[in-house]
Amino acid sequence: MSTTRPVDVVRLGLGLVTLTRPELPLRLVGERKHQHERAAVRILGARYVAQSVMGLAVTRSRQRPASSNRARPWLQQLDVTIEVIHSATMLALAGASPRHRRLALLSAATALGFSAADLRENGR
Repeated sequence: MSTTRPVDVVRLGLGLVTLTRPELPLRLVGERKHQHERAAVRILGARYVAQSVMGLAVTRSRQRPASSNRARPWLQQLDVTIEVIHSATMLALAGASPRHRRLALLSAATALGFSAADLRENGR
């Protein structure tokens, strides 16, 4: 029987915060709070919520009796791939747009942190 992955819970929490309160990460990095910046943060929050809900659902399905229990290592691999791609795009944005550099770097660092946590979960 498997347990809930902590990375999914943290990703869900961050997703809910950025989806409902996009001004918090914007304030953290000193960005202006224009509507398009708030929308971009909300979209990222929605992605985090969707990604974590999928991870939690797969974990829950793995807790069913052995007859229906199938290993799903692809989920953690997919999470890592998503986060690495997101980080790469944010690093490109940081290089291309000095105006959004701090927010892009924060987003890239967060994505790399999630990918490291996902890799750690894969190792268990």
